[in-house]
Amino acid sequence: MDYQQRWRKRFRINLETPRFLLRPLVPADAEWIADLYLDPEVNRYLWDCAATREEARHGAEAIVQLDQHMCHFGYWAIVDRESWEVHGWTDLGKLRPWEGPSDEIALSYVLRRTSWGQGIATEAAGRLLQYAFELHDLPCVMAVIIVGNDASKRVLEKLGMKALPKTRTLRDGKTLQYFRIEAPGERR
Repeated sequence: MDYQQRWRKRFRINLETPRFLLRPLVPADAEWIADLYLDPEVNRYLWDCAATREEARHGAEAIVQLDQHMCHFGYWAIVDRESWEVHGWTDLGKLRPWEGPSDEIALSYVLRRTSWGQGIATEAAGRLLQYAFELHDLPCVMAVIIVGNDASKRVLEKLGMKALPKTRTLRDGKTLQYFRIEAPGERR
């Protein structure tokens, strides 16, 4: 077993909550991820919505393929433990720098529209946050939302994350708001 496989086996593990199994992505996940890319409501506070099924499928396959090579962090599908329905994903990844380099890790999540308003994002992202602090021993975790995404803001606040005073306006006019939570032992 090579180095990358050993690290993946150690860190890209299944996680459980009372209602969900969180598992690393598999190639078959490209189908439901493509559906997310095509839904304009899901994409309102994310990326640009895919114009065609082919474009959505290409983007979804790229996410899955990239995730197959992630050793420490990456995407976890949120799978209902009763129905086996996939609700979306939650992930940990390197925060894109807002001013200069950043080594901070960010938490995010994306759900199908039919899964909104059921506490799914809070439960799944909360479990991944716990994993980040326990297994990775991270001192803090960040999150970023587009201003106006009140539902995501409420999820982050329920997780104990605090808004930072710093924001950033993108070229397309969207404003990013940053959140942070320190590891339980680090909190003051």
